[in-house]
Amino acid sequence: MATKLKTIGTNQKFKITCSILAVVFITLSFAALFEAYWFNWDYTANTNNYLESDELGNKVLTAYDRIDRVYNFYQSEENIRAGNAIDTTALEDYKWALLAEQDIYYPENMGVSTEQQMLDDPVFWEPYADKLEAKKKQLINESLYQYERLKKELEQTLGLSYVIERKGVKNSQPKDVAQDDLLNRRVNFTYNKGAVSSSLPNLDQYESLDYAAQPDFIVTIGFDDAYIAQREVGYQAERLQFIWLISIFVLFFILAAICALLACISAGQKKEVVGIHLLPIDAFWIDAHFLLLLGVETLVIAAIVFFYDQNFPRAVMIMLFAVGAALGLNFLLSLVRILKDGSFWQRLLLLKLTKQIWKFIKNQFKKITLYYNDVMKGSPTVKRFMFWAILLVVLALSVQVPILGICSFICIIYLLYLGGKKAKKYDGILDGLERIKNGEVDYKLTGFEGALGELAEGINAIGDGISLAVSEEVKSQRLKTELLTNVSHDIRTPLTSIITSIDLLKNGKLDSEENQKYLDILENKAHRLKVLTDDLFEAAKASSGNVEVEFQAVDMEMLMTQGLGEMEEELSKSQLEFITQYPKDLFVVTADGRLIWRVIENLLFNILKYAQKESRVYIEFSKCDENKTGTVVFKNVSAQPLNISPEELMERFKRGDETRNSEGSGLGLAIAKDLMTIQQGELKLEIDGDLFKAAIILPLAE
Repeated sequence: MATKLKTIGTNQKFKITCSILAVVFITLSFAALFEAYWFNWDYTANTNNYLESDELGNKVLTAYDRIDRVYNFYQSEENIRAGNAIDTTALEDYKWALLAEQDIYYPENMGVSTEQQMLDDPVFWEPYADKLEAKKKQLINESLYQYERLKKELEQTLGLSYVIERKGVKNSQPKDVAQDDLLNRRVNFTYNKGAVSSSLPNLDQYESLDYAAQPDFIVTIGFDDAYIAQREVGYQAERLQFIWLISIFVLFFILAAICALLACISAGQKKEVVGIHLLPIDAFWIDAHFLLLLGVETLVIAAIVFFYDQNFPRAVMIMLFAVGAALGLNFLLSLVRILKDGSFWQRLLLLKLTKQIWKFIKNQFKKITLYYNDVMKGSPTVKRFMFWAILLVVLALSVQVPILGICSFICIIYLLYLGGKKAKKYDGILDGLERIKNGEVDYKLTGFEGALGELAEGINAIGDGISLAVSEEVKSQRLKTELLTNVSHDIRTPLTSIITSIDLLKNGKLDSEENQKYLDILENKAHRLKVLTDDLFEAAKASSGNVEVEFQAVDMEMLMTQGLGEMEEELSKSQLEFITQYPKDLFVVTADGRLIWRVIENLLFNILKYAQKESRVYIEFSKCDENKTGTVVFKNVSAQPLNISPEELMERFKRGDETRNSEGSGLGLAIAKDLMTIQQGELKLEIDGDLFKAAIILPLAE
């Protein structure tokens, strides 16, 4: 038997059928319960006798209330239009709203002693007369509407008859009904100047009946016996239907519980699977699943209530309930599978979060301990501060100044955390200084803020300065080496020629023509030595800044025209075409005319030496009003490939002709650069393939 039950429990169709039936039965039980509520549960279930039912008692009291409102409160249409039936409470509420607009809430705000004086003060309410009159008209119209509505409801109340007497005036419905006839009916009710009598027992237990506005108001109400008999039959039929619906509800609820129990028993079992078989949804956190289900079920219930209020078809509400029931059963089966698997505690998100929080607290405690050992421990400054801070806390608490104790505690926390971290960062700065001192000039201090950040930036700047100084020193040593090498090469070459020529001349075996030839060589090489010596001297003076500069306004167009005229012979022999684009207006800069011409002359000689023969040379003038500078640009095509950067080309003894076959010393551009610097100007070089550009930039004269 047990084996057979186990086989059934592992049958997939059996589990699905039980689950579906559970949802269907619980939905049907809800439908039955909802149908019972639809038949007015409160009035149907309380008694088996219709004359004792809440339905009939409520019907009688409702009729009395409507009669009281129509004939006692409103009285007539003329009485309403005269303003006698205005709800004084509504008018007072409107006045309070007007007072609130003026920020008046209390009698003293208006200079009176009571709230009633606030509402009755004629002087204050005079500016609001139009608004109050409009409000009264609105209330009168609302009363007229209610008056007509209540009269119609009385006329449409089935089986109702009544006779009223007020101030000697009688009214009845229907017109020919007599008071004695009403008192002889099975269901009657009388209100006579505050006294209540009725054929219905305990009628006044549901509602107070002492609210008549006039003490002489008399009302007699009766319901037609035939109507009451008809309602008794209908009431019993409705009650029987109600009992059947409740029975159906109980039956289907029990069936749903049985199917749900069978589904729970078979949950997690599967053929040929050892242990509990979990579904993908079981991997979800069980408490999060429950909260999500709770939210969805709340929405389902809210939707059912909304659809009920809007008179939607009952089928829509039943379908919504079926969805909610299916979701609830799904959660129940998931919970059962997890309980069977024994993994309930592992699938609680709250428990996991609690463990994570506890783990986090423990880690923070460890960090605090490590922080104390690494940063705070052994620091006499911190210990002294802690002593005085704790003493201050004790004193503050002893004299009952808690704010002082709290401030002291905050100071302690600040020192223990921020102060300690700053001390640790200070140690980092000391370590960085030690590394820079030991030769790691490229080491950078990072991650510092505030005053320590400024100190770190200063140390980094010192490191950059040391690195730059080392770089400049290395460069200077390299230039010195190049200077010695190049000077020795450039001096040795003409000296060798001079010594050889002198030896040949001393032998005396040369004829006059050969003597003249070697004399010319001696003259040429001596001149070459002189030029080289002058260039070295000038380069030394320019680089050291030991040059006298006389700033004056220099007309660059005139200087260029004059200079090109003086060099006309050299330019004509160069096989180069010079194209000068002069400015349209005056081009005057602040410079030393002698030194600026030396720069231009160096650039022109550089062009004559290295430019491609039979090519064009462009000289262009331009101004920059924004920077207030003037620029003269020299452009030519190089005869040799320029496989060198502009920066290297301006170094001493650097030539565009790396074979050193030309007559240049390699100092011309370096001298020009230094001369421009001491004149507060700039020399810029650009190389684009074989195109060479040199730009002289000087401040414009004001």
